[in-house]
Amino acid sequence: MAQGYRQGADTGLDLDAWRRVVDGFHEAVVVLDPEGVVRLVNSLASVLFTQARTGSALPDDGRGARRQDLGGGWVAWYRGVDDYLDDAAHRLASITDRADALRTVVELAPAEHTVVVLPGLRGRLEWWRRTPAGDVAVARTTRQVAGTAPGFTAVLERRVEHAELTELGDGPWGASGVGVAVPLTEGGALVCFGGTWRVDLLKRFAERAAAAVEVSTRFGEQRKTVEALRANLLPTPLPEVPGVRLAGVYEPAHRQVLVGGDFYDVHPREDGSAAFVLGDVAGNGLEAAAHSGRVRQSLHALLVVEQRPAQLLHLLNAALRAAGSRLFTTLVVGAMVPVQAGGLRLTLAAGGHPAPLVLRADGRVDEVAVHGGIVGVLPEVRFNQTTVALAPGETLLLYSDGLTEARKYDDRQELFGDVRLKAALADCTGLSADAVSDHLRRVVFDWLGSAEHDDLTLLVLQAAP
Repeated sequence: MAQGYRQGADTGLDLDAWRRVVDGFHEAVVVLDPEGVVRLVNSLASVLFTQARTGSALPDDGRGARRQDLGGGWVAWYRGVDDYLDDAAHRLASITDRADALRTVVELAPAEHTVVVLPGLRGRLEWWRRTPAGDVAVARTTRQVAGTAPGFTAVLERRVEHAELTELGDGPWGASGVGVAVPLTEGGALVCFGGTWRVDLLKRFAERAAAAVEVSTRFGEQRKTVEALRANLLPTPLPEVPGVRLAGVYEPAHRQVLVGGDFYDVHPREDGSAAFVLGDVAGNGLEAAAHSGRVRQSLHALLVVEQRPAQLLHLLNAALRAAGSRLFTTLVVGAMVPVQAGGLRLTLAAGGHPAPLVLRADGRVDEVAVHGGIVGVLPEVRFNQTTVALAPGETLLLYSDGLTEARKYDDRQELFGDVRLKAALADCTGLSADAVSDHLRRVVFDWLGSAEHDDLTLLVLQAAP
């Protein structure tokens, strides 16, 4: 092809002669003069370079095509049909959102004006097309229509009259209103108006577009399902509790699913007190997250009949074992009651969990000695209970072992450990609950760097100053 062009330029063939030469090529060809103005567009280029206009600049500068210098400043851009289809398939394959896929189909379609018509919800049709502003928009019929898009899937190709598309409103398809439709997805079609049609090319493009739309639709359905399930596994927003400041950090090990085996909850009561819990299910990922959901639901139900922390853990252990639990859980549960003179009175019980820490007003860090066996697998487990008083401004920290067992980014054998955690908490003297959680998170992730980590969760309870 390049040699043919070079001969034409050298021998001074006029544009009509050039056009007769390149119209027989199996490639789309656009020729630009030394000023960058389009001087020739062959028949296939009018399909694959839909914005190429003789006498104007090429808007996308031959994007997706190959460039050939013709001499004397003349340039040709060219692309083959297979190159175009491969490029379209590659761009569509990376899209997992249905709306984005449909917009891209309209943008890439080998026609001057394209409308994608699809069955919508409740018997209505939806269509996607370019607006006068040049972007791609969706609209839907205002009433139900019988069947699918107007017969588009009955045949492999057919001409479409404007009258058949009155539901589409005033379209960009010109006064003749005659186009061609090829099947897209089940009950839908790719409808093209204006310019030159290559029906064989439209059908090949529609096959790739249909696959992309189907895949993105499935991804969307799966995403909605995952989000609905995940919503019940994520920590709920911390409530307002009189006399208490609350803050939390929740960092699952698996960032892709955004859920893990750690959890925390705070349940206010009508008398101004509240129950709280932070737990850690063995393992991480979806299985641990699903079990943590069961533990949370069981605790929520049991709090209706039992509010004493140690007895609550006994009931939870029995309930999980009766439900056939195969994963053990460690957790701290407690009740907090505002003190009339200021501060909080906390009652705590623990099941196999790291000891809570208290940051005192003078910067001292105390460990709360509360012990008990793991929950959910053993028939006989002992739990003890203790009471802690927080003066105004003092802080209780509950945390999972993801903090203390965090491995250093440049030495995976070295753990963050209890000593560093206590020192980091002591540095938070005088800070608000939110500032405490932010500081601890920053310190631990500075230690971790970009390295993998276990589920990492903490809950800060602070007596209001």
